[in-house]
Amino acid sequence: MVKRTIKFTPIAASVALTLGLTACGSDNDRNIPVTPVESFTAAGDAQFNIEVTGKAVKGSMKNAVVTVMTLDASGQSVPVAFRSAASAEAESFSEEALSQSAADAAVEASKIAANPEVLTDESGRYSIYLDDDFTGPVYITVKTSAEGDDSFLRCDAYVGCGDYDTAPESDDVNDGDTAIEFGEWYKTDLELSVVKFIPAVEGDTSGASGSAGDANVEASYNANVTFLTSLVAALLLDSGSSVDEDAIAAASLNTVVQLMGQDTAILLSAIIGDLSNGGAVDLSDVDGEEELTDGILAIAQFSSSIQGLPSIVDVINSIKAGIKSGQFKGNTDAGIAAIATMLQKAVASTSNVFVAIATGTEDDIKTALEAAFAAKTPTPTAGQIAAFAANSAGIAKKAKEAKDKAIKNGAATDASLAAAAVKIKKALEVIGCTGAECTVGDDFYTALAAALTVEITASQTALTALEMSIETAQSSLADVQAMGGDALTADNAAAFVSAVTLLKNEATTADLTAKADSIFVKSQGYVTAANALVTQSSDYQQVLDSASLLQTDALDAVNDTAAYDAALAALVAEAEAAITTFDVTLAAAKLVAEDTADVADEKKSLADTAEAASTSALANAENAMVDTVANAAEAKELAMTAVTAASDFAAAVDALEIAIEQALVAANAYLELEGEGAQAMIDALTAMQTAAVAQGVLASEQFVTAYNLQLAAETAVAKLEVLTSVKATSESLSTMTVLTNTGGQAVADAADVLADVIDELAEMGNNSGTGTSTRNADWDYAYNLDDLTLMLSNATTGEMISAAASYQDNQLVVAWGATLVGENDVSVKLVTADTQTAALTDCVDFAAGTIDSTQIDSCLVFTFDGAVTAENVDDAEIVMTEMSNHVEIVDGDSGFDGVLSITADDATDSGSISLEGVSGDVDFKVMATFIDSDMEETSALNITVNNAMGYTLSITDNESTGYTGDVMAMYNEMMMSFGTATKTTNGLSITYIDGDVVDYTDVDLIDSSK
Repeated sequence: MVKRTIKFTPIAASVALTLGLTACGSDNDRNIPVTPVESFTAAGDAQFNIEVTGKAVKGSMKNAVVTVMTLDASGQSVPVAFRSAASAEAESFSEEALSQSAADAAVEASKIAANPEVLTDESGRYSIYLDDDFTGPVYITVKTSAEGDDSFLRCDAYVGCGDYDTAPESDDVNDGDTAIEFGEWYKTDLELSVVKFIPAVEGDTSGASGSAGDANVEASYNANVTFLTSLVAALLLDSGSSVDEDAIAAASLNTVVQLMGQDTAILLSAIIGDLSNGGAVDLSDVDGEEELTDGILAIAQFSSSIQGLPSIVDVINSIKAGIKSGQFKGNTDAGIAAIATMLQKAVASTSNVFVAIATGTEDDIKTALEAAFAAKTPTPTAGQIAAFAANSAGIAKKAKEAKDKAIKNGAATDASLAAAAVKIKKALEVIGCTGAECTVGDDFYTALAAALTVEITASQTALTALEMSIETAQSSLADVQAMGGDALTADNAAAFVSAVTLLKNEATTADLTAKADSIFVKSQGYVTAANALVTQSSDYQQVLDSASLLQTDALDAVNDTAAYDAALAALVAEAEAAITTFDVTLAAAKLVAEDTADVADEKKSLADTAEAASTSALANAENAMVDTVANAAEAKELAMTAVTAASDFAAAVDALEIAIEQALVAANAYLELEGEGAQAMIDALTAMQTAAVAQGVLASEQFVTAYNLQLAAETAVAKLEVLTSVKATSESLSTMTVLTNTGGQAVADAADVLADVIDELAEMGNNSGTGTSTRNADWDYAYNLDDLTLMLSNATTGEMISAAASYQDNQLVVAWGATLVGENDVSVKLVTADTQTAALTDCVDFAAGTIDSTQIDSCLVFTFDGAVTAENVDDAEIVMTEMSNHVEIVDGDSGFDGVLSITADDATDSGSISLEGVSGDVDFKVMATFIDSDMEETSALNITVNNAMGYTLSITDNESTGYTGDVMAMYNEMMMSFGTATKTTNGLSITYIDGDVVDYTDVDLIDSSK
C-alpha cells in the first residue's frame, strides 16, 4: 500500500526560519513576507503476485507483443502496472510533488514505468503479474505484425491461409512453396484481445499458478486470447460503462448465441460466462492443456474456418459490426450478410474435414480436403486444382499427425474425438441466429444449467480419479524417500538412483500437475457460468454450490501436485548427489537402464493384451448381422465395443512408446559409460520401438474399421426403425376401406347406377316421372328434366342418390350426393349441401372457377365441344369430365373423411384421380394419372402419407411391364427407398430392403376404369 507523509524540505525550513526572525523587525526594514512552499511525498511498497496467464491463438501467435491495460468507469483503457514474473520481494517506490494527488500519481507512474516488454512463446503462451491490490477488469491485447519484428501466426486452416509474397526456405514446417499451408508460420497484422475481471483476493485463494505452482503467486486466473474473446472485448469497450463479471458474462453469451446459435452455446456451458477460460486450441498443434470437448472443438473449428477466409482482420471486423448491430446472421448490411454466408460454408467444410481426420484414413482426409478446397473456390482454375491436389496428400499427413499428437498429449481419446467430431459437424450445420432465436429465455437457462451440471459432475469424477492417482504417487514417493536420507549407503545407492529415475519417469508420463491445473481452470469457468445463472434466478444456487466445491477440491489437488513436484525435485537432487558421494555412476546407469527396460517390457505386455482385445472385438463386430432391428442393434453395440477397444489399444501403444523412449535414454547413457551389454539393450529397445510403430498403425486401422462398422450399424438401426414404421403404414393403407375393393366399388357402383338410370330415363322420352328402374330393380327414381333433378332410393339397403344439374354454356354441371352401403355394411356417403339448390349453386361457381374444391361438397362437371342445352346435348361430344366429391366412409374401424377428385380429358385420352383425407389417424393423399396412347396405356400412382417420415408409395404402369415402383420415406433428412412395389392381380406385393416380401391383397387403390 502507498504510505502518504507531509514534510518540509530543508529549503522550506530555512525560508520558514528566516521569515520567523524578520517578523520581529519594523516595517521600515522593508522585509516582504514569503509563503513557505509545501512538498508532498508518496511512498509505498508493491508486490506483483496476481497471475494472469493464457494463450493467444488464432492459430498460435508466436513472439507476439502483449499489451496490458485496465478499464476505467467509462470503459476506457488506461495503463496499469504489471510484471513478467511473480514478486519474491516487495518493490519500494517514493515520489515527491507539490500536491498529495500528484505525488500519489507519480508513484503509480513509477510502477507503470517499470512495466516489462512481454512476448508470447511459440505456443502463444504469456503470463503477467498484477499488483496484489489490483481488482477490476484487465484488458490484454496480443499483436503480430507483418513487418518489423519476429512475431508469427501459425496457419491452422485446413485449406490454407493464403500465399507468401516470397516462398520461405524449406524446413520441418514449410515445404518451400508460396502457399501458406496448414501448420506453417507466416507474417501478418493481427491483434486479438481479452477483458478479464480480477476480483478482490480474500486471503490465499490459489496458492499455485495455473501453470507452474509458483509459491509467490497469490491467485491465478486464466485469460486466453482468441477471436471470441476479441469480439467480447469489443462489445465491452464500446459499451461506455464500467466492466464487471456480469457484463463479461452477458457479452460472452450474446456473442456466442449470435455467432454460433443457442444449441452450440449450450455446448459451451463450461466457459459461457467467460470465454477466456477456454478455447485456445491450435488445431495444427494441440498441446493437451485443454481437453477437446464438444464446446472447445466447436470454437477451434470456428476459429480455423475464419483463418481460412480472405483477410482475417476484415472478417473479424465484419463479425464485430454484425454483433454490435444486434444480428450477425441475416444482417441488413449486405457485406456483413455475405460474410456470414461465406463463414457458414467455411465452417461446414472444416467440420467435414475434421470428421475425416477423427474417423478416417489419410486418403479420406485428402478427399475431404479437396472437397473443402472446391467449396472455398467455386470456379478454380486448372492450375489451382492441380496445385492443391499436389499438396493435399502432404496436408492430410500433417493433419493426421496433428490429430495423433492431440491424442498422445491427452487432449482426447480416439473414441471421444470421433464422437465429438460427428456431434460438432451436426451442431455447426446451421450457425448463428435470427430474430427471436437471438434472445435467450428461461428454457435456455434451464438447458444451460443442466449441461453445466453434467460438466461439473464429469470433472468431479475426473478429480476423484486424479486424487487416487495423487495418493498412489505420494505413496510411491514415500517409499523412495525411505530409501534415501539416513538409510542411503553405498550398497543401496544405485537402487535409490534407479528408483528415483523410475519415479520421475512415471511422474512425467502421468503429468498429474497438468491434469490438476486443467480441472482447476475448468472449475473457475464453472463458477463464473454458475454465477451468471444465479444472476438470472436463485433456483440455480445448487449449481453454483457444486461448482464452488469443485473449485476448492481442485485447488487442493493443485497444491498437492505442487508439493509432490517439489518433493520429487528434492529426491532427484539427492539421487544426483548420491551418484557422486558413493561413486556409483556405472552401477546406477546399468540398473537404471535395466529397470527402465523392464518398464518398457511391462508396457509391451499391456499393449499386446490391448491388441488382442481390439482384434477380438473387431472380429465380433465384423461378423455381426444387420438384417433385422434386433441384429442391427446388437451389431451397433459390438461395433462400439470395438471402437473403445481400438482406442484403448492406441492409448496402450502411446504409453509403450513413451516407456521405450525413456528406456533408450537410459540405455544410451549406459552406453556412453561403455557399460557391458548396453548395445544389446539398445538393439532390443529399437526393435521393440519398430514393433510399437507397427502396432500404432494397426491400432489406427482397427479404429477406422471399427468406427465405420459403428456408422454402418447405426445407419442400419435407424433405417430398420424407419422400415418398421414404413411396413406399419403400408399395412394400415392396405386395410383402409377407401383404398380397397370394398370402398372403391361402392363409389363406382353408385356412378354405374346413376348412369344406368339416366340412360333408361332418356329412352323413355318423358320430361318427368317416378318409378322403379328396370335395369336396377331395387332402385326407385323420381326425376324432372325441366328442373334437371333426379332422386334415387333403394328401399332394401336404405341407399339413396340425388342429383341436380344445370346447363352452363358448354358445360353440364351436376351437384350430387349419395348414401351408399358397401360390403360388410360399410357406409359410404357422398356429402352434398342441405338443399339441391344450394349444392347446385356451389357447383356452378366451382365450374366457373370462382371457388375452389375446398368450398364445395360433391360436384360433377361435363365439358362439351360446344354450347349445350337439353335439345342438343345428345349430339354434343364430351371433351372433359371433372368430379370432386366430399366422401365419408364409416367401416367401424378406420373410416375416411376426404375428397375424391377425378379428371378425364377425352382430347388427350388422359386423366387423373386424387383422393385426399384422413382415415383413422392417417392423413394421406393419393394421386393417379393415366394416358391411353395408341401404343399402350401408361399410368402412375402416388400415395403420400403426411407424417413425419413422409411415407410415399410411387408406382407406374405400362401394359407391357405391369405396375412397378418404390416405397419411399424420409431418412437422415433425405427420401430413400425402403422397398420395391409390384402390382398383383388382387393388390400389391412389396419387397422391403430387409428382404421381407409382403403381399397386400384386396387392394384396388382406385379403379380408373369407372
